[in-house]
Amino acid sequence: MQFVIQRAKPGDFEQILAVLKPWNMHHIPSPEMEMIDFDTFFVAKMDGKIVGVSGYKIVSKEEGKTTLLAVYPEFQGSGIGKALQDKRLEAMHQAGIKSVTTNADRHDIIVWYKKHYGYKEIGKAKKVASFGLDDVKEWTTLQMDVKAYLAHKKEKETNKRRYILQNDPYPLSPYPPLIINACLTGMVPTKMSTRYVPISVDEIVQDAIGVYDAGARIVHLHARDKEGKPAYEARYYEEMITAIRQERPKLICCVTTSGRNVKGIKERSQVLYLSGKAKPDMASLTLGSLNFLSGPSINALDTVQELAMIMKEQGIKPELEVFDAGMINVAKYLERHNIIGGKKYFNLLLGNINTAPATIGDLAHLSGALPDRSVWATAGLGRFQLPMNVAAIVAGGHVRVGIEDAVYYDYKQTVSASNTELVSRIVRIADELQRPIATASQTRTMLGV
Repeated sequence: MQFVIQRAKPGDFEQILAVLKPWNMHHIPSPEMEMIDFDTFFVAKMDGKIVGVSGYKIVSKEEGKTTLLAVYPEFQGSGIGKALQDKRLEAMHQAGIKSVTTNADRHDIIVWYKKHYGYKEIGKAKKVASFGLDDVKEWTTLQMDVKAYLAHKKEKETNKRRYILQNDPYPLSPYPPLIINACLTGMVPTKMSTRYVPISVDEIVQDAIGVYDAGARIVHLHARDKEGKPAYEARYYEEMITAIRQERPKLICCVTTSGRNVKGIKERSQVLYLSGKAKPDMASLTLGSLNFLSGPSINALDTVQELAMIMKEQGIKPELEVFDAGMINVAKYLERHNIIGGKKYFNLLLGNINTAPATIGDLAHLSGALPDRSVWATAGLGRFQLPMNVAAIVAGGHVRVGIEDAVYYDYKQTVSASNTELVSRIVRIADELQRPIATASQTRTMLGV
């Protein structure tokens, strides 16, 4: 809500009375309220109209007194009243006031003063004219130490923000910037299934540039050989990573160590030994064996452990791939043995035929089971890509999206999608949900890359 607080002027008098009237506080001057001193009175304005007022009075060298505080009823809870109270307390503090007295007759307002400003009750005062609540015949007199309040205000606000970040749900707690991980190629899509899948090094590099410009900050890379078949050889990755870094040096390059078409550590880890400009930032680490429709992905615990150890030795962050809850146990096992640690990045992949289904309940269960200092993204396979991506955005997670997981743009599977289109859709949805897209530097900080 946009409003400004200004010193009141004599010409504001009628608008001030209009704000006070719903609260029966407009009898000015009267035995209860003397004429307004515009030098010690503030107004809150929205679009040029006064919607809230507050005043104060200097009683002695170190003692001040609030006079009026009101906002239109429809603006209760908007923060305008609190801003007006803060403004007059600051003005009194600047004038050397140490103790501030306030009279109130509404129970909720008395509680509000105590809750936010540390007021204490010091007595009662009988009303001498109709003012405020007619059925309450006395004022409750409150007092607060303005110097102590302002001295600790910043610390309290910092503690409150920290508490909100740690405990309150989004969007009460501000959303972290959204990290988009684009899985460009995978092992299954072919030019026959979709003309948009990038196969050659040049095509993959061009897609990487496109998705980065659209908003992705990580590219999950699979290599293909000259015949378009999945390839593990490091030379393919060296060529594509070097070219990507030449064009988009801030883009995080994550390579696969998948066990779907090769089983041996020597082949699967070959890409991890690249160096210089070809060295990967991250590498996938599937935390257990599973079946896809197209065949099994074999990931014995010893293999997972050894790949993780090589990544640690080479200074490459694992992209921890989770298909069901048991795989999270493996991540915890690796961390317990100091094989992984610090900030951890998880991809939760839902909707495969024999692992966790793509439901909100399964997403909540998996994301809630992750160890401390975990950043997570969600992928939905096939038709589940878009709903799981959106669920992750709303839940405060991040997104994996791309042709590797789904080749179609629509649920009816009639419209083929490009990687850039899929990323652009996520950016558009995140914008509607008022969630910012992470910059490249923010992504590296959030992941500890």
